[in-house]
Amino acid sequence: MLLKKRVYMKFRLAQPQFIHEIGKRNNQEDTLFPSAGQATADDRLFIVCDGMGGHEHGEVASRIVCETFSSYVLEHVGPDTVFTDDMFNEALQLAYAELDKADTGTSNKKMGTTLTFLLFHKGGCFMAHIGDSRIYHVRPDENRFLYMSRDHSLVFELFRSGEISYDEMKTHPKKNIITRAMMPGEDNRVAAETVNTTDIQPGDYFYLCSDGMLEQSEESDIMGILSSENTDEAKQQRLISATLDNKDNHTAYILRVEAVEAEPGDSDQRNDESTSRSNVVNYLPELNKVVVTKVATGDFVSDGPVEEKVKKKFPWVKIMLLLIAVSAFTLFYYIPKQREEAVLNWEKNQEKSTIKDTLTNYNNPDERSYAQEKRDSIEAAQKKAAEAKKSGSGSSVRSTDRGSQKQNRPKQNTEQRREKKRDSKPRDPQPVERKESSGGGGASQPSAAPAPAPTPAPQTAAPAAPPVQQGAIDESFQ
Repeated sequence: MLLKKRVYMKFRLAQPQFIHEIGKRNNQEDTLFPSAGQATADDRLFIVCDGMGGHEHGEVASRIVCETFSSYVLEHVGPDTVFTDDMFNEALQLAYAELDKADTGTSNKKMGTTLTFLLFHKGGCFMAHIGDSRIYHVRPDENRFLYMSRDHSLVFELFRSGEISYDEMKTHPKKNIITRAMMPGEDNRVAAETVNTTDIQPGDYFYLCSDGMLEQSEESDIMGILSSENTDEAKQQRLISATLDNKDNHTAYILRVEAVEAEPGDSDQRNDESTSRSNVVNYLPELNKVVVTKVATGDFVSDGPVEEKVKKKFPWVKIMLLLIAVSAFTLFYYIPKQREEAVLNWEKNQEKSTIKDTLTNYNNPDERSYAQEKRDSIEAAQKKAAEAKKSGSGSSVRSTDRGSQKQNRPKQNTEQRREKKRDSKPRDPQPVERKESSGGGGASQPSAAPAPAPTPAPQTAAPAAPPVQQGAIDESFQ
């Protein structure tokens, strides 16, 4: 049973909000102080520990550390006490001693825990941490972090050495390996990194959390939620919603400063938040710029319920957009192009058929010559169009060639008619009649009247010239 004593400081806090969820695990290894649902606006000490070591081991370690630190602070810190590093280290050694007592040594898995510790005292706000649980100091009015504790983890050391980027830390396969933890039976007990700040303003938030809270969240999510116009209770619910699918235990305290009473001597107190080596903001100055940009554009989880945001990213949206794009392409490009090619092919086939009939049915040399030229012209145009299509301008070439054919065609018809008139002058102007041949039963060939003999001497009439079927020629070239 933890004993609590009211410690009055110069800060006035709003009602603290907590999160204490089991996630997808079978047991809860996180411990917080004050216990879940027990914190009040009069409390000044807040602790979050993330236990490790398996069932009934991690939770033991985290509970022992919380109890030891809270008992020490409540017994040794009064309203006029300035909390120091020496006092913290004394409490830390007591916690290690309690862990040693609880270690039975019968399990293959050694128990241990991380630690985040925050205390409002006469000399400001004292913060300490071990492991990858974090402490944030947020100033929502400016959309910036004043402090973010660095993780004691392998990936952070890789980031510091320049081997990976800050973003790669979140997806690195060894992101769960921590380099510091409170464990029993250690000859070289790990130390905590501590910082004290007096730069505290009304409206500031302090946020303590285990690493389970950060499983699917980023700094912009935390900033976006804490800087919103919602109540503290609504912000708590938003953070809970953002971690619904988290696998690990996740625990947090949300602390808002309502008022700060300035006292003589405040400027003489320790204030190393902005220079501490444990502050990630000092390693990554551009962090606040990225956070401000994401918050300004609404790129964080507080722009709506998490369930709705997940649905917005669901693949069916992309599928719908793809279907719309394919439909537009088919309707406005593919179908018209296919229709155009079909018409052109039909016209070409008709022209070929006409030329073939002309070559087959008529024996007039001039007509056959024109038809042969026409066929050669079409074949040349098709060959040219095929070559142009390969270079990407097929349709324009076809249109040009067909236009030139239509322009040249009337000219050839006119010349042909004039030539026929000249050839037909010495002939009988009477209309040509068709006669049935006497034998064979085949189609009759029309004959023309013989031309007059050039001399009066009697001679055998010249054979009749092949009849000119003027009507048929005109019809084929109209």
